[in-house]
Amino acid sequence: MTPDLLAPNLLTPDLLCLLLLALWSIPLNHIPAFGRITDAGLEWAAGNREKSVAGAPWVGRADRAQRNHHDNLAMIATVILIAHFTQQADAITAKASIAILACRVAHGVAYYAGVGIVRSLAYFGSIIGLGVIVWRILS
Repeated sequence: MTPDLLAPNLLTPDLLCLLLLALWSIPLNHIPAFGRITDAGLEWAAGNREKSVAGAPWVGRADRAQRNHHDNLAMIATVILIAHFTQQADAITAKASIAILACRVAHGVAYYAGVGIVRSLAYFGSIIGLGVIVWRILS
């Protein structure tokens, strides 16, 4: 008997990691705004924000971290969901998903902190994890 793949009790490690990656978007979305509010004030934050506020250098890095995360989230979600719905998710894809989650969080933190080598290593680590899941889907 094939399990109902949409059943709510099938929150696999892969899907949990995907959920946490989606939730990681919340701080990535809001931290740069808080940096701008520090420079521009609450009136700017409550207004239409017609005047751009650059903020400190870390605010620009935070914006780029956010964009990078959102650019990669759709690809990561697609691969994890294909593994799930094709019933290719297993212990290996679970470990790869955990690695992707850890690397993506490390990537964002390193981006904020301006530690380029850690940011780059974390990015490539997440790509390797993604490749492992694709390998499992195709094998």
